[in-house]
This record gives sequence, structure tokens and C-alpha cells, in this order.
Amino acid sequence: MNFVRSTAVMSMIGYIMGLGDRHCENILIDTCTGETVHVDFNCLFNKGLTFEIPEKVPFRLTHNIVDGMGTLGVEGVFRKTCEIILHLIRDERELLVSVLKTFIYDPLVEWKSATREEVANMKKQQIEGGEVVNMKAQTHVRNILERVRGYCTDELTGKRVVLPLSVEGQVDHLIQQATSNELLCQMFIGWAAYL
Repeated sequence: MNFVRSTAVMSMIGYIMGLGDRHCENILIDTCTGETVHVDFNCLFNKGLTFEIPEKVPFRLTHNIVDGMGTLGVEGVFRKTCEIILHLIRDERELLVSVLKTFIYDPLVEWKSATREEVANMKKQQIEGGEVVNMKAQTHVRNILERVRGYCTDELTGKRVVLPLSVEGQVDHLIQQATSNELLCQMFIGWAAYL
């Protein structure tokens, strides 16, 4: 039960935060409790979509992980826990926003590959005495809030959902995407989607 619940919690949180690079070496299992333990959070804010071979699945839910959930697989405890976590995130989105907004105004936060124009705009804002707004951070926060509100993209078609999905609809969509053989076969070989 701990394995299923912890997998569901990290799947939803990882999806909302755009956590990628969830290959087998970045998801460990606590042998005392059975809980999954994630390591290496260097691939946040949908950075996985920018790889040469983009990560198209929202989180790791391969055959081996589903088999570890027992006879019900993703139905039952996994799905219900995902729904509870997503409801909680939606209900507490203001708290999430307040934490994430610090990234927008924090001059110490470095966002890779800032363009010269973006750096120039930040310097201009400093000179003019205004608040320095990191546009990349602002975009990342906006994308996170879109996911919290229930907007998704179908990775097979590349089309974005026009209306926000219910929590149950969003969880169903994410599970379908994460277990899609069509998407898993497009993953980088080192991600080991076959495990």
C-alpha cells in the first residue's frame, strides 16, 4: 500500500512541477517501508520537453511499476490517491502560488539559457528602480498553474485541452498518457521505458 500511495503522490506532484528524468536510478524504493523515494530534482519545470528526445509521458508509470501495485494496478488505491492529491493541490493553489512567486522576483535564482534580451531587460528594470521580473520563471509558474487548473496537452496529437478537466478527468488523462505504449516507445533508451 505504501508503494502505491507514495507513487501516486510523487506522480501528481512531479506532474504539476514538471519533474522529468524519472529513470530507474532516480526512483528508489525504501526497503523498510516500501515507499518510493525520488532523487535528482535537476529536471524541473518541463525541462524534459527540451531534450533532444523529449520526455512525452507526464510521470513514470511503466509496466513494472503498475505490476508492483498488485492485481488492481492503477485502478483503486493509485487512482484514488492521485485524485485526492490533485484535489488538495487545487484547493491549496494560493499557497503554491505564493511559494512559486518567489522564483519570479528572486535575483539569486538562475534560469538556464536566459537570452541576451531577457538579461538586458532585467538590467534595465534594475536601473529604472522597478522590480526585476524573471520572465522565464514567470512562464514556468504560469505553466504550473495551468496544470493545476486542469489544462493538459495530448502528447500524441500535440493538442491542448481547450476546457479545464475535472480532477477525475485529469487523473484519467494523465494515467492514459503515462501508460501509453505509443508515448513510452518514443522515450530516450536510457529512460528504460520497457522496465
